[in-house]
Amino acid sequence: MLIQIILIAAMAVALYVTWRRVMQNVIRPAEALGWSVVWVGAALVVLAPNITTRLAGVFGVGRGVDLILYASVPVLFMLVFKLFIQHEKMERKLTDFVRREALKGMEKHDERS
Repeated sequence: MLIQIILIAAMAVALYVTWRRVMQNVIRPAEALGWSVVWVGAALVVLAPNITTRLAGVFGVGRGVDLILYASVPVLFMLVFKLFIQHEKMERKLTDFVRREALKGMEKHDERS
């Protein structure tokens, strides 16, 4: 019972932080809506754990916890891949910016000489 209270509180905080980030223009409302579905879904699973057991039966998995783990692995891989792509894109932008600034600096240096 205590773990349920802690997890529900954590989901409520996550939901609050998600929408606070929308108000700060850090994330878009559509992204916040997606994350809100995740937080509310997680809270529902905490409140009624037999939901995952029933779903596991539908998908032919033994336990609800196993279903959650099996489903979360590809989702986590997808999120890591998305972060990797964003990181690469940011690195390229930074490299282009530094290159342009270096060339500008060389042009100014050539003009002075």
